[in-house]
Amino acid sequence: MARNIMKVKETKDRYDVTYMAGDDSGFDMMEGALLVLEAMNLPINWHRADLGWCMWEKSNKKFGEGDPRCNTVPPETIKSIRDTDATLMAAITSKAGVKGFKSAILQMRQLFDLYINIRPAKKLPGIGTPLAKDPDIDIVMFRENTEDLYAAVEFFPLPKEMFDLHKGMDRFREGKGDVAVSWRVFSEQGCERIIRAAFEYAKATGRKTVHCGNKANVIRQTDGMMKRKFLEIAKEYEQYGIKAYEENADATAMWLIKNPQDYSVVVASNVFGDILSDEASQLTGGLGFAPSGNIGVDAAIFEPSSGSVPKYAHQYKVNPSAMIMTAKMMLEYLGLDEDAAKIEKALGEVLVENKPGTLTYDVLRDFRGDPDWEKNAASTIEMATAIAQKLNPEFKGEKLEAAKEKVHKMCAWDEASLIGFAD
Repeated sequence: MARNIMKVKETKDRYDVTYMAGDDSGFDMMEGALLVLEAMNLPINWHRADLGWCMWEKSNKKFGEGDPRCNTVPPETIKSIRDTDATLMAAITSKAGVKGFKSAILQMRQLFDLYINIRPAKKLPGIGTPLAKDPDIDIVMFRENTEDLYAAVEFFPLPKEMFDLHKGMDRFREGKGDVAVSWRVFSEQGCERIIRAAFEYAKATGRKTVHCGNKANVIRQTDGMMKRKFLEIAKEYEQYGIKAYEENADATAMWLIKNPQDYSVVVASNVFGDILSDEASQLTGGLGFAPSGNIGVDAAIFEPSSGSVPKYAHQYKVNPSAMIMTAKMMLEYLGLDEDAAKIEKALGEVLVENKPGTLTYDVLRDFRGDPDWEKNAASTIEMATAIAQKLNPEFKGEKLEAAKEKVHKMCAWDEASLIGFAD
């Protein structure tokens, strides 16, 4: 029997987990998430690693700008991910136009073949949608994570021989100025395994529909492959009562707004999956509530879809919900399903109760209509504390303060605390 890739390889009494606090406000969000987990007394041994812009800067200081050893991902981080059962990662910062810079998460996806990017978009209690009907929404997006335009096969300036590869390049030979090309790479294996993962998830969770958003009507070779494999694999799951719907990705984008309640599991290529999942997240509270997981055969890295919000770095203003729900996904992967369900329930209760000093500025501004949202906003840690105390009412006083101090040290952002690029 094939292993369920959505679960950890080996069930244990205690798990080793790598945590990476990311960049900028990522440190704040990770601190909040760890505080919530600390209240639960989970069977987890934590191992710190670092990556992202902070490590790019550290490596440039150590080796000098332009040195090939400069990277966003140190060797120590790669080893830690390999040696542990799962990885919890906060948001990181990427900057365009920096010579030699490579995205840390793109490197991780390729290095560990994390071909599944699973992005839930679920309406939480107390969080309305921007839609007039305010429908219940519970969508799980399966995005192919290693191919497509994000495979990073690009050319600029363009070698002359590239113009001879396809007659469609003839019109770019003269008079068009510089030409850049990004290859849209699909493989049958890549299409099949993400599609099968989506159907297997639907089967395991009792969901009855799987949609595939594509543009096979225009991008006939690559998305044509995606459509063909989807229809082939769908036949295998008819016996489980799962209905398959194949449609243009732009139609998916439209219907997600018009009738989001009709969608349950959605599978798409890397680029379309990225766009559609961000759209779905906006229907369920925005990126501040959007978790995600990157899963492969030998590793799993869980990261929020929310950004690192550099303008609020280390100010503890940002909403920790996406990071906390990402931790919930990681617990599900480890088989700690009851604990995971408790986290979602606790977050929902805090959102509904709307007590003073428990909700961050974005929740007060966007979902409570509080005209004094800046003054009344809770900090990242205050909101996390409210959630933690729902999980453990005894988590207060000296116990709470000790836990706060512990997770603050775990997420220290000074250069001396960053792990990587050792001598």
